[in-house]
Amino acid sequence: MIQYLVISDIYGKTPCLQQLAKHFNAENQIVDPYNGVHQAIENEEEYYKLFIKHCGYDEYAAKLEEYFNKLSKPTICIAFSAGASAAWRAQARTTTTHLKKVIAFYPTQIRNYLNIDAIHPCEFIFPGFEPHFNVDELITNLSAKNNVRCLKTLYLHGFMNQQSQNFSEYGYQYFYKVIKTANSEAH
Repeated sequence: MIQYLVISDIYGKTPCLQQLAKHFNAENQIVDPYNGVHQAIENEEEYYKLFIKHCGYDEYAAKLEEYFNKLSKPTICIAFSAGASAAWRAQARTTTTHLKKVIAFYPTQIRNYLNIDAIHPCEFIFPGFEPHFNVDELITNLSAKNNVRCLKTLYLHGFMNQQSQNFSEYGYQYFYKVIKTANSEAH
């Protein structure tokens, strides 16, 4: 039986993320930068500052590597934004054979780690546009790697997060089904 490891973005373990994980009807665990402690912050800029102060990108990647190394069952990793970039880095360094797939939504920082290879199957779901880099160019670079599949959506960064101004109910429902399908593919 596949289990899910859900990796949060800078917002941490939110009720929305908990609801998503609960829908899998499978064993799951949520990993976040704040060790499960809810952060009552109103805006994205403040969350970003808190993320950098409390955890940061390097520490988050190291934390995920520890989680990956402790896996004892076949696991699909579902990761978002900062968590998705950290999962990309961690999957390349883990020694586990239990990590069956990484599904990473809008991993913007991955553009800074193109020297990494996919040791485990990785599927990246990108938004249609990012203000800080060319999404198509990043997809071209990543798609040349073994074990990597990239999808570009019409949605914007945060479309899976009900707290985001870019949330898309249709995108959420569609990609929820993609995640559920990954369970049968990972066997």
